[in-house]
Amino acid sequence: MATSGFRPKLVLFDLDDTLCDHNASLRLRLRVAFAEACRGLDDVDLDALVEAAVARSVFGTDHFADILTTVGAGTPERVERAVASYVSDRYRGLKLFDEALEVVDAVRQHARVGMITNGPSVIQRNKIARLRIADAFPFILVSEEVGVWKPDPAIFQRALELGEAAPHEAVYVGDNPEHDVAGARAAGLASVWVNRTGREWPGGPPPDYTIANLRELLPLFGFDGTR
Repeated sequence: MATSGFRPKLVLFDLDDTLCDHNASLRLRLRVAFAEACRGLDDVDLDALVEAAVARSVFGTDHFADILTTVGAGTPERVERAVASYVSDRYRGLKLFDEALEVVDAVRQHARVGMITNGPSVIQRNKIARLRIADAFPFILVSEEVGVWKPDPAIFQRALELGEAAPHEAVYVGDNPEHDVAGARAAGLASVWVNRTGREWPGGPPPDYTIANLRELLPLFGFDGTR
């Protein structure tokens, strides 16, 4: 990958589906929960149920009854089993992407780093503790603690203050077009879209840079010693 010609002083990272594979963890949790609800039923395609649930919503469990009804598992007792499994199993299979810590450590040799993540404090802080990545970041902003959520520019501005950088000296690295790319743009930061699956850009102003994995950050900004 060619270098961008830009050498940021501050590199800010998203957490879910940027540093850790939240998507895979979500699907695994759903599969386990639906398997619990469908005990005793024959020929249930759990993978299809998972995809139907994800297509409907990646938040909450209000849609579980509708999804399970399609395979005859929509009784209150079965739905309750699915919900209980899903809620109690929040961190099942949650892992960092293989290159995550390696890249953050490499970036730290050349620039300041920080993290901004959306979500309730108790959930996001527990993720960070389980993933053992807190020590990699001088500061971590969790939206509930700050009182604003991405894409609100205020949370990016707070990160700039902590990272001692002006907007034009910083980049934000994230997977979500609205929260991460549009949020960074609104705050005056350059944006790096992590597109691991080759998705098409959904529309609107595009990111400044697109990468397929975090390792591509290093040559992009000359953090690999190429300049």
